[in-house]
Amino acid sequence: MIRFFLVLLLLGIPTFLFAQEAKKDTLPPSPIYQQDSIIGFRALTEPEVVENFDMISEGHDPNKAAWYSAAVPGLGQTYNRKYWKIPLVWGGIAGFAYLIDWNNDQYQFFRKNLLYETNGNQPGFENETNLDSSTLKSGRDQYRRSRDMMVIFGVLFYMLQIADAHVDAHLIEFDVNQDLSVQINPSMQFAPNNSFSTGLTFSLNF
Repeated sequence: MIRFFLVLLLLGIPTFLFAQEAKKDTLPPSPIYQQDSIIGFRALTEPEVVENFDMISEGHDPNKAAWYSAAVPGLGQTYNRKYWKIPLVWGGIAGFAYLIDWNNDQYQFFRKNLLYETNGNQPGFENETNLDSSTLKSGRDQYRRSRDMMVIFGVLFYMLQIADAHVDAHLIEFDVNQDLSVQINPSMQFAPNNSFSTGLTFSLNF
C-alpha cells in the first residue's frame, strides 16, 4: 500500500510542476513603472518595431531642386524622384500657354477691327465683323484683361512648382515611418500626499 502511494506521488510531482510552468507562461507581462519628477509613477510600454522609409540620399539639396525647377519646369521634381508630378507641371504650363495665346489672338482680332471701324473702313481695311465700335472696344478690353490674368496665373504656377520642388526636398530629410497609431494605456501617478492614483495615458505614435 505504501508503495502504491509513493508511485502516485512520484507521478504527480512532474505533472504539478508542468502545470505550474504552463500557467506561468500564460500570464501577461506585468507593466514596468518608472518614477517621473512631475507626474510620479507612469507605466512604460515595450518599444515597438517601427519600419522606416528609406531616405533617398544623404546630402539631398533643396536649393538645388529649386534651381533645377527654375531652369526647366519639372526638373526639380525629377531630382526629388516625384515623377508623377512632372505631367502635372507640364500640363499646367501648356494649359496656361494655350490660354494666353488664344486670348491674345482674340484681343488682336478685336483691336484690328476696331481700328478699321474707327478709321472709316477704307478699301482693303474693312471691319470683318458686323459689330460697331462700342462692342469691338468692349471685346478688345475683355480679351486683353483675360490675357493679362492668364499671364499672371502662369507666372504664379511657375513659381509654385519651384516652391513645390524646394519643399519636397526639405521633407525628404525628415524621418517618416509607417506607424501612425493612438494608444491608451493604464498608468499610476504619485500624488503629493504620498498616495498613488491610477489613470490612463493617451499617446500618439507617428
